[in-house]
Amino acid sequence: MFLKNPKTLQHLLLFGPPGSGKTTSAGWLVEQIWANRKSLMCISMNAADERSLESIRQKVFPFLRVDWRTETETAPRFLILDECETLTEAAQLSLQTILNSDPKDICVILICNSQSRIHPKLRQRLLKIRYDPPSHRNNAVTNGEMDMFTAITRGDLRQHLRKSEMELRIWNYIHCHPSEIPAIIQDSQVDIHTIISEIMLLADMFSILDNVLIDRINLIYPLIVDSTLLHTETDKQVLNLITAFKAKFDRLFDC
Repeated sequence: MFLKNPKTLQHLLLFGPPGSGKTTSAGWLVEQIWANRKSLMCISMNAADERSLESIRQKVFPFLRVDWRTETETAPRFLILDECETLTEAAQLSLQTILNSDPKDICVILICNSQSRIHPKLRQRLLKIRYDPPSHRNNAVTNGEMDMFTAITRGDLRQHLRKSEMELRIWNYIHCHPSEIPAIIQDSQVDIHTIISEIMLLADMFSILDNVLIDRINLIYPLIVDSTLLHTETDKQVLNLITAFKAKFDRLFDC
């Protein structure tokens, strides 16, 4: 819509869960407008790394003072602040001055996971666009069951690059022989946190997440944090977690 009718362009607040396409959309919009001049016409910052008022003063305001557009170029320049909910209150409020600018001259795009953490004085001056992850219904398999990959990744589009690896792990959690479980843990491509998260989400999906599994998970986290402990003990507890999950899953479908 903004490309077809640039007069509709406004300062934007893109919000929604991680991996739903917010940052990609903002970058795509700027690239469509400025192509190979994007680096001159857009400043993009990750506020999680540069969250202070001083960062805004040192990087954003100098960009605003220098305009590289020619007389024939009328498209706006862009300021993109990703993860802007991590900005301090003072840094957020400093953006009010920029929001006074005509978005057809300087267009501000703020990106965050939750708009509730953006100062109300900013929210009321931005066009808010909510991004949702892909619907489970849209990813249903033919028999009407939920797409397991979409459910576990909660619609995070970035995870599709690792879809085949995750689907293999899911299959192994459920179907592999007990003697093959150590190979899952020893895979250098996946960390313990990922295994725990996937097991927990799978158990929740099939309604078998109970105190027994939660207690086993709680045994593992202190082992991960304490770097002085041997990996063998951590591996042993993760193996016990996967084995316990498989046993509960098998009982569920045996019934």
